[in-house]
Amino acid sequence: MKFTIRDFNEADILQIASIAQESFTLPWSIKSFLAESENRQSIFTVAEIDNEIIGYIVVKIILDEAEILSLAIKPSFRRKGIASTLLKDVIFKLKDIVKICYLEVRISNVEAINLYKKLGFKEYGIRKNYYIAPQEDALLMKIELQ
Repeated sequence: MKFTIRDFNEADILQIASIAQESFTLPWSIKSFLAESENRQSIFTVAEIDNEIIGYIVVKIILDEAEILSLAIKPSFRRKGIASTLLKDVIFKLKDIVKICYLEVRISNVEAINLYKKLGFKEYGIRKNYYIAPQEDALLMKIELQ
């Protein structure tokens, strides 16, 4: 399957919000996505096929560190390498900018955890009761880039 990765633009916002709604129990608001898109310290990219947004990733850079804030793939396009490609693209962009990239993921999201591990992320802790609806611990992961 051929798809392209490009920078987010405002015309994408309704599709992004829809993917977030389908993917998370407490999705970001349109306002939150737009605020992050305007932050010059953030990377916000989308995966697209024929003008249809099928996934996105949002990463914030703070000094020499980065954090993956949100990553989601449209349900009908999951397990096709899109999340992996978005992550590899971001890691490539970050490797000369930051020393380390962090993320947190629901402890029950085994599929995502396995993907992160496959790309080199390591577990380094647990944040108790981080998520709500349902309440759940977050697994803390990081990858060293330099």
